[in-house]
Amino acid sequence: MYRPVVEAYQQLADARPLVRPTYNQLEVVLLPPYGDPEVHIPGEVGTYVAGGVLINSIAELCYND
Repeated sequence: MYRPVVEAYQQLADARPLVRPTYNQLEVVLLPPYGDPEVHIPGEVGTYVAGGVLINSIAELCYND
């Protein structure tokens, strides 16, 4: 009886390798897919990269003045 449950759990884990659970409500609001209790890791990395580029460009504009 336990074998089919383990196989089903493994099949679900294999189907979603780039998803992790959120740890707080702030992650649900700020990281893609927005409002979903699971965060897609490529979207999370993309959000951090875009945020870093934005902060870097603002810092360059402030430094050049």
